[in-house]
Amino acid sequence: MKPGTDVAIIGAGPYGLSLAAHLRARGVKYRIFGEAMRFWRNMPVGVNLKSLAFATSIPVPKSGYSFPTWCRLHGLEDFEPCTMQSFSAYGLEIQKQFVPDLEGVLVTKVSLHASGFEVALSSGERLCSRKVVVCTGLSGLAQIPKVLRKLGPDRMRHTFDISDYGEFRNKTVAVIGAGASAIEAAALVCEAGGSSEVFVRGQEAVFHGRTPRVRPLWERIRNPMTVLGAGRDNWVLQQLPLSVHMLPLERRTRFVKRYLGPASPWWIKDRVLGKVPIHVRRELVEVRGAHQRVHLKMRDGEGSLKNVEVDFVIAGTGYDANVSCLKFLDPKISELIHRIERAPTLNMNFESSVPGLYFTGPLSFMCFGPLFRFVTGAEITARRLARCLSR
Repeated sequence: MKPGTDVAIIGAGPYGLSLAAHLRARGVKYRIFGEAMRFWRNMPVGVNLKSLAFATSIPVPKSGYSFPTWCRLHGLEDFEPCTMQSFSAYGLEIQKQFVPDLEGVLVTKVSLHASGFEVALSSGERLCSRKVVVCTGLSGLAQIPKVLRKLGPDRMRHTFDISDYGEFRNKTVAVIGAGASAIEAAALVCEAGGSSEVFVRGQEAVFHGRTPRVRPLWERIRNPMTVLGAGRDNWVLQQLPLSVHMLPLERRTRFVKRYLGPASPWWIKDRVLGKVPIHVRRELVEVRGAHQRVHLKMRDGEGSLKNVEVDFVIAGTGYDANVSCLKFLDPKISELIHRIERAPTLNMNFESSVPGLYFTGPLSFMCFGPLFRFVTGAEITARRLARCLSR
């Protein structure tokens, strides 16, 4: 086993890169593992960021490196919509400049050790680390309804696992879900030459309106612009990013689960409405595969059952902050992690009930709120964690 490090960072997306940049500036001994911006680089062409550009910067300890600044330097849209390709290119430049010591190997196992943790890598190396910070984003957290799980990847996949919609040319596809990823998947299937339909369990598929760059003074006062969009509640969350953590557990859990429900941005509307049927109040109750086709049984709002037959099913059903889905965590560690439902319980420094083990991003949002479901939460996370880990 090689000599250890003070901090092992797992994941090289916005949260991991930002934390590494801040630790590097503070002279903290760390190692960071993963493929830079892998989630973003694997996104299909035609997929855009769901956040405004100024809310999607990777915070580093030096000014002048925001995402909008990068976009303007490259002659690209600097407000919205911005492509996933442009954001991943920006992230790769941030990595090369601020985290040049990134190690492009995967962590295969984290287990307890006398001096903290033992970290095993896909390269075969094993090392000790006093602290471990999980920055894996949405990787491994794709949520698939139980009724769909018996279908193999040849008939059903989550939007997370699809990088090329060209495979759906001349195919009929049922998309399950009401959020932006589901609606966008349906548009991409249609644009690739396939035929798609969206099935929404709720009362409607919500589309946000467009927020103009320049707004009247009275509107800016009434609904200030924030990293989560316009609105006073959003403004409070932006100004007091750790306030959600202070709420009583039951109230906090209820708040974070209901705030900012499934919705699609304005720029996807014209690519879907009138082109892709959207069926609301449809609950998927049964699935079976036969003769290379998928047979779905849907219950409508009146309780009637309807049959749908397609070539393929896409689950645009979101993500579950379930710490048990992190297969690299030794079962002994996983058992020691206290939870809020399935997400890790964290203190104000993002530390779990296992001393020295920290979680960031989507895995922290049940404790810290909606800000931390998005890239924008990386700033307060990186700064606070860097101070904590440099003590």
